[in-house]
Amino acid sequence: MDRRLLPLFIILFAGACAAWQSTSVTPASSPSVALPEVSTERRKAALFYSDLGPDTVDVSTYPSDIKRDYTVYAQACARCHTLARSINAPYVNRAWWEFYVASMRVRAKLHGEPLTKQEVRSILDFLEYDSKNRKVARAAEFETNRSELKRRFEAAFEERMDVLQKQPQPRLIP
Repeated sequence: MDRRLLPLFIILFAGACAAWQSTSVTPASSPSVALPEVSTERRKAALFYSDLGPDTVDVSTYPSDIKRDYTVYAQACARCHTLARSINAPYVNRAWWEFYVASMRVRAKLHGEPLTKQEVRSILDFLEYDSKNRKVARAAEFETNRSELKRRFEAAFEERMDVLQKQPQPRLIP
């Protein structure tokens, strides 16, 4: 394989994995959790259901080193996308996060803002700890939130499609 195509392959593979990973079924016994609504701008810009979720994490009870890692994560990851995308993503173990962050490293480098090895380590340490704390330890709540975000994303997508379909169509034949 041409080495120049490797970053593109990694990004496409990560997207395919994300799509596959997001197809899990929400348990029926999940408790109801109220998620705040997002702005119209965020609804219109959302590329993934996770973009419509909370974009911060309450780290007040996290260990001090993880709080520092959260700061690095927030500064580095917000350069390219909303933090909601990773905070609400279905990934729950370090191996998935390593794969995901590897594709982000490629994109960051292509944009002229490469991530250092220390930044990557801090980001991964935060994402791993947070995933265990919020997504695994409180799985039913997290799955309920995911289900609601997917519902909202589908509704936002339908709204976008309605707007596009109501717009005048260009004439293809002069």
